[in-house]
Amino acid sequence: MIALRIGGLRDPRTRWAVGILLVCLGIGIASGVKPVLGIELAFALSFAFATVANVTVGLVLFTVLSFVEVINNTGGTSGASFTKLAGLVLFGSWFASRVSQSGEERASSRVPTPTAFMVLCTALLAWSALSATWADSSGIAMSSTGRYALEIILIPIVLIAIQRRDQLQWFLAAFVIGAVLSTIDGFLNPVSAGLGDYGRLTGTLGDANEQAAVLVAAMPMAVGLASTLRHRPPLRALSWAAALICLVGAVDTLSRGGLVALGAVLVAAVVFGGRWRAQATALLLATMIGTVAYFAVFAPASAQQRVTMSDTNGRTDIWTVAWRIVQAHPLNGVGSGNFQNSAIHYLQAPGSISSANLIVDVPHVAHNIYLEVLADMGIPGLIAFLGIVVAAFGAAYRAAREFERQGDFELELVARSLLLALVAFMTADFFLSGEYSKQLWLTIAICPAALNLSRSQARSRLHAAA
Repeated sequence: MIALRIGGLRDPRTRWAVGILLVCLGIGIASGVKPVLGIELAFALSFAFATVANVTVGLVLFTVLSFVEVINNTGGTSGASFTKLAGLVLFGSWFASRVSQSGEERASSRVPTPTAFMVLCTALLAWSALSATWADSSGIAMSSTGRYALEIILIPIVLIAIQRRDQLQWFLAAFVIGAVLSTIDGFLNPVSAGLGDYGRLTGTLGDANEQAAVLVAAMPMAVGLASTLRHRPPLRALSWAAALICLVGAVDTLSRGGLVALGAVLVAAVVFGGRWRAQATALLLATMIGTVAYFAVFAPASAQQRVTMSDTNGRTDIWTVAWRIVQAHPLNGVGSGNFQNSAIHYLQAPGSISSANLIVDVPHVAHNIYLEVLADMGIPGLIAFLGIVVAAFGAAYRAAREFERQGDFELELVARSLLLALVAFMTADFFLSGEYSKQLWLTIAICPAALNLSRSQARSRLHAAA
């Protein structure tokens, strides 16, 4: 009998059935012990199977999930760890699918990776890891390096996953859907009284300023997506509706940094608008008039006070301490991710600091991506980080020019929308420490993918003409 059972396991279908049965049994046991754990395991396995089967599907799902940062549950598991799990599953599944391919399959599916991205990303990771040797906390520095690695690995994944026009549409749709869902959650679940963001829309990201940054970035993406849906009026209308929802949500965050980012995006749309410069100018004027009218006439007094107040909520004090760190360690910084851990040592110095509690009692991030990276990793780290952003900006701009040359006005507008999304993030992040933002790195990654698409489309048209 035992021999027959062992012999039966030699059948591949039987092994698969037994394996699935054991997995289901394990999930069932985990659900009995801790229901939330069972749900997460079931999702992780489904997500892994979907990603192995189609990495584009995995990326689309991950993009939507990247907006779910702080959905708490009864088990105490945070959305942040849930999203990190999804990222690890995406990477592991992508890596496994690549390893399982034959040499010919890998060669046929290889996509060009811009040299600038490879060099700059490698330099950022290497310098971040090296900073552990002089950081106050080497453990924090290595943890920060790991976080950078998880974000940077999105670049090759996106380059592999987004190689066709429809795949680019799926990505844009996923980003916009995630932003809209986060906004709707913010409307349905307003922040409870007593919290610092009371009266402001925070969405699933849990922070009004971060929510504003991604919503302002999602707006041009929604417009770009709408341009590709000319022959699908219902979906085109939904895209425009999504852009409007993101605009309303961004205003409702009462984020001054978000409003500055919105203004920067509208101005950049005029500068880089190309054939749409006239429409961008009209949109700039309409949005400015509408926003001013809302806060002057319709907004509650508390919202008006929040937007117009001169108080920086302690940011200027944090920036002062951050600049002291930069002056003390301009080349190497205090170690990757070590700003919060080290800032207390630079509190005692000439100059008034009225919000010392933000450094001592509840250490805050620098609330400025440029100062934070500079304080953490010095000038070399900031050069590498900004180099990656500039390379992405350049890739989006070259993609727009290439699509324009081909007469593909739909994807030209998409490429310009990606450029504007980067402007949104890098403007809003003047008031945020968003160097680990998944949405930022996804936007960075999609820019070279758009450039690759423009070039492959040009080659296809050349071959077709020949």
